[in-house]
Amino acid sequence: MSKEIQLKKKLDIIMDLTPMQKKFVDYLVTFQGRTTKTKAALEAGYAEKYATQQAHILWNNPKVRRYYTFKEAEMNRSLVVTKENYVRHQQVLSGLLVDQNKIKDASVYEAHIGKATGQFSETNYNVNINASDLKEKEREIKRLKELNEQRIADKKYLTE
Repeated sequence: MSKEIQLKKKLDIIMDLTPMQKKFVDYLVTFQGRTTKTKAALEAGYAEKYATQQAHILWNNPKVRRYYTFKEAEMNRSLVVTKENYVRHQQVLSGLLVDQNKIKDASVYEAHIGKATGQFSETNYNVNINASDLKEKEREIKRLKELNEQRIADKKYLTE
């Protein structure tokens, strides 16, 4: 589906509602699970005396329900943790610390960014200390390094 068609559908959904209906849905989506439809109707500006009835009428309106589904999906998409969202969030946190001249603290976030983008990885070598001789230890270290190099090469190949 082209972006123009998606935009047109989005505009159609939004334009079909009154400002009070939009406020009702926006409040319900924002405070999902922590509010009632009656409270949302009150926040949207409906009279207290008729808020419960109005909430019921609004909730049964197909246009309001469609807008609710649209807004809920939009909200859920914004909360999905992706690599891009994670890196962006780490950059914001790092930037805030740099602005406060807390460079040492910002380096932690920079390390997270580097790991998430595959710029570097942390490698720990576990070698048996009770190995009988030095040559055996050296062979084990060499084997582990080769495995790590192969893992990095495979990772680069998969991301290309």
